[in-house]
Amino acid sequence: MPVVIPSLEELKTKTEIELEDMYHGFLNNVQVKCNKIMRVGSIGDGGWNVCLDDEWYPKKPCLVYSFGIGWDSTFDVGMKNIFGCEVHSFDPFEKEVPNRRLINFYDIGISDKSGIDGGRQFMTLSDHRKYLNHTKKDISILKMDVESSEWRSLTKAMSDGELNHVKQLALEFHIAGKESAFFIYALYIIKNLMDFNFRIYHTERNNNCQYINSRNMNLTTCQNVHMIKVI
Repeated sequence: MPVVIPSLEELKTKTEIELEDMYHGFLNNVQVKCNKIMRVGSIGDGGWNVCLDDEWYPKKPCLVYSFGIGWDSTFDVGMKNIFGCEVHSFDPFEKEVPNRRLINFYDIGISDKSGIDGGRQFMTLSDHRKYLNHTKKDISILKMDVESSEWRSLTKAMSDGELNHVKQLALEFHIAGKESAFFIYALYIIKNLMDFNFRIYHTERNNNCQYINSRNMNLTTCQNVHMIKVI
């Protein structure tokens, strides 16, 4: 049986164990079939999947936003070299990244508000699109691996209507706390992604982030989730 996320009011009535099970159950469940999936970039952590079915195929002039590079730009370079996409890569914690000459790199992050935080610059997705003069362009793939900042960044992007302009999402979801309040918050955001018609076509655990819960279950705090927008 597919896991269904209930209303916020009902989520608040659930126990911590029920919420944890619902979170992992939902993110480990494929909801829609993509017939042609291609791995772009590293085979392991750092690479991401792309759905190549006709409706979502990244055709020129495809546009890719990649938030959170670290020291692995293979996905970004792959999207440019394989598909000819215009790729913009962002990471406020890196001044230099591999293959910088092959990509458009900015040491700017994504968040729920624009400004300076801890000496680093952050922008909302809306302000990134304005800054790059992309307000009239759709984003073929929005990739985000931003160490728990995805929750507030996605919340702001949805409230601004920015995800109406995105076709595919590649997200690493991080568990930022193992108490009920976090799981309610996270599940509510994921439910809102469903309201924007995003559905999971591929999902995988990042086994670099394992934890043992109170029931001695081996789980992960990092889940790589790939979504396509279905109409």
